This record gives sequence, structure tokens and C-alpha cells, in this order.
Amino acid sequence: MRRLAGKLMCCSALLRLAVGMIAVAPVLFNSNFLAAQDQPVKVWPPPKPVPSETESDTSAPAAQPSIVKVPDFSKEGLVLERVSTKIRVEADGTGSRETVSRAHVLADSGVKALAVLAFTYTASNQQIEISYVRVIKPDGTVVTTPDYNIQDMPADVSRAAPMYSDIHQKHIAVKGLGVGDILESDVTLRTIKPEIPGQFWMAYSFEKNLIVLDEQLDLDLPADKDFTVASAEVQPAVTTAAGRKLYHWSSLNLARPDPDAPPKSTRHLKPSVQVTTFKSWDQIGAWYKSLQRNALVVTPAIQAKADALTSGLSNNDDIVRAIFTDVALHTHYVGVAFGIGRYQPHPADDVLANEYGDCKDKHTLLATLLKAAGIEAWPVLISASRDLDPATPSPAQFDHVITLVPLGSKFLWMDSTMEVAPVGVLAAVLRDKKALVVPNDKAPYLETTPANLPSPSSVQFKVAGKISNLGVFAGHVDETVDGDAGMLFRAAFRRVPQSQWKELMQAIARLQNFGGEVSNPQVSQVEQISQPLAFSFDYTREKYYQWDDHDRSHWIGPPMPGMGGELPPGVKEKKPADDPELGAIGQTIYRTSVQLPVGWSMTPPRNTDVKEDWGEYFSTYSFSGGIFTAERCLIVKKTKAPLDQWEQYLAFRRAIFEDENRQTLIAPTRSSAGTK
Repeated sequence: MRRLAGKLMCCSALLRLAVGMIAVAPVLFNSNFLAAQDQPVKVWPPPKPVPSETESDTSAPAAQPSIVKVPDFSKEGLVLERVSTKIRVEADGTGSRETVSRAHVLADSGVKALAVLAFTYTASNQQIEISYVRVIKPDGTVVTTPDYNIQDMPADVSRAAPMYSDIHQKHIAVKGLGVGDILESDVTLRTIKPEIPGQFWMAYSFEKNLIVLDEQLDLDLPADKDFTVASAEVQPAVTTAAGRKLYHWSSLNLARPDPDAPPKSTRHLKPSVQVTTFKSWDQIGAWYKSLQRNALVVTPAIQAKADALTSGLSNNDDIVRAIFTDVALHTHYVGVAFGIGRYQPHPADDVLANEYGDCKDKHTLLATLLKAAGIEAWPVLISASRDLDPATPSPAQFDHVITLVPLGSKFLWMDSTMEVAPVGVLAAVLRDKKALVVPNDKAPYLETTPANLPSPSSVQFKVAGKISNLGVFAGHVDETVDGDAGMLFRAAFRRVPQSQWKELMQAIARLQNFGGEVSNPQVSQVEQISQPLAFSFDYTREKYYQWDDHDRSHWIGPPMPGMGGELPPGVKEKKPADDPELGAIGQTIYRTSVQLPVGWSMTPPRNTDVKEDWGEYFSTYSFSGGIFTAERCLIVKKTKAPLDQWEQYLAFRRAIFEDENRQTLIAPTRSSAGTK
């Protein structure tokens, strides 16, 4: 439930040791001029308002200002008083993007957010100009950040992976910034060489997570060139002058998202503004096909590698699996989103030699090795962060590249960047999404990725143990996982050296609400990604459950983790705008057997069985021969619950919570025993 939340949450927590509290600043450079959406870029604040023509004309009568009640922003870390972005595009695809900004810093959190500014660009075809970065103190004193506080350096990714040394950043240590100050800046990004001569594309989203008093976007395009300009929210004012077509948008945001507001649909979200010169998806596919053509050369080194990986194999399925597994596991993934830096992949021979690559590089190596083995593989452009807008063909809609292999009458989808995903398995964020497939010998086309895993997901959890008459539980835990949960657990074990697996197992046990001690960890072959992952450990817990030495009877429950998605009584949830996500189709089964002390007895809890068209949960409990046995099973039949069954969905989750929290009283035979 909720993507088998109990399992996924525990492993996700292991993979993400620190989570940011808030998004600090808007992404202002979000077009192909500076495709840095997923880089750790701190974007600074906005510009001092420019007097209007009326204000500068002393002969004009003074306008009477309208009275507007300004909300109280005193508890904010910063307020963006103005952000003005002006984008000019030339017919050949070159251009500039100037952002003038002005921010009022109201708390120390705002100081920390803006103390160091970083701007990413591609050194081979872009330049960044810093006109000024200055602080205005409350008394009017101006502190200008000197040039020597500005450093140009390779981006972090290029230090770890020199093949991406073209990606640079300007780092600016802001001088003299404190609480109560105004920070102003003027930064221009120039594209001196277009990615594609004569083509342009961009996506821009107005800020909705910070307070913005005035946000302006101006787009200056050649009037004689055909552009598609799509606005999802505010519609632009459009004028024409001196052979140019000018678009102007204005926005503000006077409140953070209201957590108590009715939820909005997250499907088909679009940027505020999209601009493109591409007229069809076929045109974009043909462009990308031309970019990768020279990278797909089968060199002697590539052929030798393919031969070594496929030696003794004759079945194409086995050949694909062998090559994919090697590329996935042993070519290190460098997390540079498609569009960051350059779009052209590096030659497969270089990726093989360097043993690392981003998404397009890993696809290129995989496709070239398969080519050497006589098998086609096609690139697929996709977005992990949004749904594709078919009406606006643009490379800005993609942030990832995966692979599609046509094998006889079937198509195998695969993503080698996940490293631990088997052939045919895509991450949840890539399933049931439109993507651009670029075949070798026919026209590119839009296709929807599979909505489900190739086979049902499975989580099996088994505990066998006993409780002493002093309340010490000693037992053995076995878990076998595949599907989404299996990938997360496998990724965790790959990232931690085997010498620290005991500590990892202990952390897993804690996250599964097992408060005792773990020992003797055992794990199956982590890199056998086509097989379920199995691991086990011995487990000891003193003072099991609510054990109290002063009492003769004790309340206990079976040693099981939560299923995930449980809803406690009295907790209210707002009805969403979209169908609730249930996760991958499959089942989670927990089984336990607990031997009670000799001469002790109990009355097992009552069984539970809840069935819906989209899911089922049942539990069974028994006590025989001094052994308490329990089984709980969650079956996900569909990936979503219908929104019109919202109340049944909530009742389903409440039933799971009630069952998981039901306890039974154990006691020596002459004492009473019961359940609660």
C-alpha cells in the first residue's frame, strides 16, 4: 500500500540520510541556455523596482495609489521583492538571458540561503556575466561584492567525472549580507553557440514556493521566425516592434502553498511558459539520432567486450541480460540530467574505458555493445519529473534517457542508470508515461511506458522465535524481496561495504520497529539482479513488547513490521484530486511463529479479511502446542484506487492499522488470557 510503504520507507531512509527542509530559491535559469534544473544551484533574489515612465514624467499628474492590504511576511526567511528575467533570442539560436533581482532578507535562514550563489553554465558555448551583486543595509549603505569574491570552477560532477569538465559554475560569496538587508544582483547568461543552429527551446515556471512580490518575464524573439509559445497560467501581453516579437508575463506569489487547501491534481502539470521552434516530435527524434550516430561505433575494444560478455550464449534474451547487467552494475552512473551540459553522448569507446557515464552515455554504451552482438537498441527520451505535453515538441520536456530493445515480437524496456533494476524493470516515476522512442530505421514516435512491473512484486518476511519466562525474545528473521522494494534494499547493500552489513541490518531492523539487537547477518548475491534479494539475521530483544517483570501476564503482538499506509483512527486525510496511488501490483506476506514459555497460554486475536477490487488484506492467528502463529498479507491488485471509492480506501487502511495494533494477553496457564 502506497508503494508498499512499510518496505520502501525503511530503505529510502537508509539511502537518504539527510533531507532538506525547504526549497530556498526559484530556478530562474530553466531553459536550454542553462539547463541546470537538478543541480545544487542557489538562485539569488530580485531587482530594485524601476520607476515607470509615468513616475519619471514630472508633467504627468500623480496617480492615486490603490490601497492593498499587504500580508505579514515577517516570519519568512526572505521575500523576493522583484525578479525580472529578459530573454533575447536571435534567428541563429544564440541569445542572452538577463536576470535582475532584489530580495529582502528577514531571518538568518535567508542569510544562509543567499550567502553563496552558484550559477551553472556550459563553458564551450555559454558565458556568464556578473554586472553586480550588492547588499543594501537598512541605513542605505551599499556593500558591493568585489570581483575577487567570484570564482569560476568546474562543477562538482566534473571533479568526480572529468569527462564532464565542460560544466562550470560561478560561485559568488556575497559580502556583508545580514538580517534586514536587501540583496540585489544582475546576472546575464549568454549563449554564444547554439546547441542546434537556428533552433531554440525553453521552459520557465513562476515561483510558487517563496513569497514573490513581483516577477516579470520578457521574451524577445525574431518576428520572422516561427516559434510556439505556450502559457499554462498567466497569458502574455504581445507586441511587435522593429522586426521583433515581444512577450511579457507578470506574476506574483503572496502566500506559500496552503497545507490545508484542497489538494490539486498533480497530473499533467506544465511549466508556466514553454517556447520551442521544433514543429514535431519526429524532428526532435531525428536531431537526437544524428547526435548519437558517431558515438555508436563498434571499435575493437567494444567488440572484444561484447564477445567476452556473451561467450557461450546463443539465446538473444540471455545475451541482452548479460550485456545489460554488466553495463548497469559496472559502469558507474554519474547523475547529470539529460540537458545539463551538452546533449551529445560521449563515444561508447570512451564510456567503456572510463567506466562511468550519465544516462545518455550509459545508453550509448549499452546500445553499442548490443550492436556488436547483433541486437538493436533504441534510445528513449523521457522525463522522471513531469508528464509529457504532446502539443509542445521540445527537448526541454526530457530529463532522462532509457533504452528500448525490440526483440522479436516483444519490446524490452530497461534503464541501466538504476544499476540494480533487472531487464524490463523501470522505476515507478518512469512507468505509465509518454516518452519519445528513437528507432534506428524508422520515424521517431511517442509511446507510453509499461504501467506495471514485468512480474508481480513480492515481499516475504518470516520470523521464528521464542519468548522466555523473563520476557527475552530470541529468533531468526528471513526476508525475500523483489520489485520496487527489492531494488531499494539491493541499492542499500551495494552502497555499504560488507564489513558494515551488520550495522545496516541493525538500521533496517530499527526502521521496521524492531528495537532489539541484530547478529549473524546473511545476504544473497547482491549483484544477481535478475533474482529476488534474500537476507536474514538473528534477533534478540529483552523486555519484549510491553513486558513488565512485576506482572504475571503480558500484552504482546506478533514480531512483524508495518505494511505501510496504515491510517490510525481519528486521523483525517483530505480527498486528493487524483486516484490514490497503491504502488506496484503484487503482494506482501508476513509470517511469524513464537513459542511461549512452557505452561503459558493465550487467546489469539480474531482474523481480519478486507477485500476491494483494487486490493485485499487478510490476517490469520492461531495458538497450538504452545506456539503462537500469525500471518498477514497485503495484495495490491491495481496500481491505483478509484477516487470515487475514497471512503472505502480510508476504511481499508484503518482496518490494517486496527489489525496491526491488536495485542493478545499471554500468561501462565492458571492466569486469565485475552485480547485487546
